[in-house]
Amino acid sequence: MKFLLALFALIISSLSLYADHGIYFKSNEVSKENRTGIDITHKNNISYTKSFTIAFMLSLRETETHYGEILSLKEEHGKNLIQVTYREPDLYVILNKKETKFHCNFNSLNLLRNRWIPFQLKIDSENGEISLTLGENHFKNSIQFPKSSEFSLSLGVINKYGFFIDEVPSMSVKDLAIHIDGTPKHLWPFRKVANNELKDILSSRTAKLYNPDWVIDYHNRWMKIKTLSFPSLPSMAYDKKNEAIHFVLKNGTASTYSFKTGTLVTNNKNSGYPVFEKSQQLIIDSNNQLVSYSLNQNDLSTYNSVNQSWSHADSVTNDLPKWWHHNKLIHPINHQITTLCGYGYYSYSNSIKSFNEKSKVWTELKLKGDVIEPRYCSSLGFSTKNSNVVYLFGGLGNSLGKQILGKEFYYDLYRIDFKTNEIKKLWELQQNDQFQYLPVNSLKVTEKDSAFYTLLFPCQKSSTHLRIAKGFINDPKLYFIGDSIPYEFVDIKSFADLYYWESENKLIALTSQETDADAETYEVSMYSISYEPGADTELNMNNDSLPFAIKLFYVFLAVTLLFLIFFVRRKIRTKIKIEKLENDSILTFQEKLPTFEIPQVNSILLFGGFQVFDKKNKDITYRFSPTLKELFLLILLYSLEDGKGISSRRIQEFLWPDKPEDKAKNNRGVNIKKLRGILEDIQGIEITFDNNYWKMILEENIFCDLEHIQKCIDTQITNSDSDKIEEIIQILHRGTLLRDIIPEWLDSFKDKTTGTIVSTLEELLTKFDFEPSIRLAISNVIFGFDQMNETALRVKCNLLSIQGKHSLAMETYENYIKLYVKLYNEKYQFTFKEIVSENTTV
Repeated sequence: MKFLLALFALIISSLSLYADHGIYFKSNEVSKENRTGIDITHKNNISYTKSFTIAFMLSLRETETHYGEILSLKEEHGKNLIQVTYREPDLYVILNKKETKFHCNFNSLNLLRNRWIPFQLKIDSENGEISLTLGENHFKNSIQFPKSSEFSLSLGVINKYGFFIDEVPSMSVKDLAIHIDGTPKHLWPFRKVANNELKDILSSRTAKLYNPDWVIDYHNRWMKIKTLSFPSLPSMAYDKKNEAIHFVLKNGTASTYSFKTGTLVTNNKNSGYPVFEKSQQLIIDSNNQLVSYSLNQNDLSTYNSVNQSWSHADSVTNDLPKWWHHNKLIHPINHQITTLCGYGYYSYSNSIKSFNEKSKVWTELKLKGDVIEPRYCSSLGFSTKNSNVVYLFGGLGNSLGKQILGKEFYYDLYRIDFKTNEIKKLWELQQNDQFQYLPVNSLKVTEKDSAFYTLLFPCQKSSTHLRIAKGFINDPKLYFIGDSIPYEFVDIKSFADLYYWESENKLIALTSQETDADAETYEVSMYSISYEPGADTELNMNNDSLPFAIKLFYVFLAVTLLFLIFFVRRKIRTKIKIEKLENDSILTFQEKLPTFEIPQVNSILLFGGFQVFDKKNKDITYRFSPTLKELFLLILLYSLEDGKGISSRRIQEFLWPDKPEDKAKNNRGVNIKKLRGILEDIQGIEITFDNNYWKMILEENIFCDLEHIQKCIDTQITNSDSDKIEEIIQILHRGTLLRDIIPEWLDSFKDKTTGTIVSTLEELLTKFDFEPSIRLAISNVIFGFDQMNETALRVKCNLLSIQGKHSLAMETYENYIKLYVKLYNEKYQFTFKEIVSENTTV
């Protein structure tokens, strides 16, 4: 028993080593039929003798959804019903539709939203007690509950208790565990799955999902918040206290975008001007006031938000700032505006200067310790443990600070202590010359100063992308995480930054780019991602070993597997054999198909999902934002269909139907430019505009799986074309066309392609007498595209039966008839015996 408990704790701890997982419950932001529910006991109830405990991690989001069911539990023998209900800001435990003494106020208990909080509900029928744990708060009361009973359990919107449940709060749940009579029996981590059933990793149970969303997606996927347009270059500053971004134009106009309300408020100034320079010289001071400062004029101007006025009477602008892309902060000791590093007048700087408002003098600070080499485009962030400490990461420059002597990309980390006036170099990464990445202006340090996050972008091209990088304070490693954000980097004319949205526990990415050089108009885009970001697919940029946490997880996993193998060795061996047969069912006969490798150089793969490889065998799929991906596919698919391409008007109808023609034209032009920038890395592909049509030209060295399949199908395949048949099977075995991309315009392409593929493969099966391995492979591919295809059913069941794999044949048949009843609401007309008989064999 003690070993089982230790093993259970081991599994729980190993789960926490992953990036955030869990179910994200869709609430009243969607219609009632699309809200999330989990039926834990959808097949059968859970029995207990004396007691049971239900425990999970709970996170409530800060939204307008203030009411709903968290948990519903029905005990069968005594007909007891327990509901855990949330009504902002209170959590209630309801017993048999009557309120109990368990009434927890999140605000009074200082329980934060958007944070994981331990939840535990225990029923002790032997001692007549019910207890509730919420965070570090514990409650207990008496209850009458029968012994030796069973219960059903669900989370969110599940209608099985004799009344209608249609409200669920905006919550997320992970790591649901159930202890029965003091022993851990069930554990659902709620990690992302492709179907709607979650496996209990401690037993054979499953939980049924309805309309799930996944926490991990919000930690790996950037969500666009807003794009704003400005008539001239805006200076920007993040107001951490009010969770808003301030935008200031050189004429003094000040706008504020609030993340809390999602609104932009613009105030035309009544008097005064900022001291405006083009290097983002705007900051929030220690009094939470907006201040613009000048490094050329040795001056500053403070904005009074009440009077909507600037303290500087005259307009002071300078088109050529002294130091571009420098870092800035409010000095933690003297509270003066302080700048670090920067680029200007063909020089790189490593100086640290503070501005004395009274004497109007910039004073260079003299710090002891290590020397920061001159640079610009570095990333700066405050320590979360020590308010006097900042960390400076990366940049571009050289040791002598002169541009004519060349440039060096820095991947180093410095600790700067303004109390002790000391700089300490913590580490430096050595990268090859091809690795040319720059960070954005700010970084976010984790709560215990163990790691930091920033955004990196490759700066070899103007049309580039931002991606989160995770670094470790005391360990020289960097990892890419999550998807990317498009970014136009034109050196001193571009700006990007990273902020922390505390109440929502999210990171905010901001990009600013010039949209019209003649008019000097600018566009600012804002994106969010859940904090801490992370994924199972972290990329070690140094090709070093895996992080210690992941190593530790695999150690835990190995121990657990060894323990299970020791006790259930025979069962596992049998299961492995069956699974191996199932996995190899595409090639179960002795004569295997020869190996065909799908090219991964200059290749475009559409079957099974969207994937693009460049001329260096590098997967560059991450560089395609959702809009770029859809634009790319529109041009490609219409070009492959008739060789003509797609008109600008059709592109506008599909991608920007609600925008006026001039806006849509501008969007199209910007995205075509970005797309062409990406395609430069693929040798042999070109986007042309001819006769009012956008067309994609693929040279012979480009491999596109859809084009390859079309050519194979257009030729007359014979019984001897084994190589061509093998290529078709290997390509289509990856899956259906663009299965994870679902815009409406794509449906016609998918339907046409699926119909052509299925009919062609059916014809091959009926027309030619292929080897059994080929026939079985073709039937599996058909099933992948048409799960109710009767030809594939007959061929597969027949071949498996001939080979003696009767259980696999029967399982294939049973799965088919279950799905048939579900889809057509009637019983399938042929028995298994009829399917495998010679008279019905295809």
